[in-house]
Amino acid sequence: MTAFKTVVNKEMDHDGFQMTFTNGNTISVMFGPYTYSDSGKTTAEVAAWNEEGYWMMFQDGKWIVVGTGSEVMPRQTPEQVAEMISELSKL
Repeated sequence: MTAFKTVVNKEMDHDGFQMTFTNGNTISVMFGPYTYSDSGKTTAEVAAWNEEGYWMMFQDGKWIVVGTGSEVMPRQTPEQVAEMISELSKL
């Protein structure tokens, strides 16, 4: 398991990073012209999944498992991303 990973997809013009915590949860923070963000000027697109590969969403200050699929959380501010990272690392 790699704790930190830089993600660059030149075909899709995506840039970002992933963090995997010791609890097995991973968060992906992406920004670029073809993401649900403003290309990283003030927001980023966030996705998260657990060690079983189930996708998760952050709602009302807590993480919930939504199952398989590819749910992303669009247009997240730095403050929101920081809260998501903190809470996901504690599960």
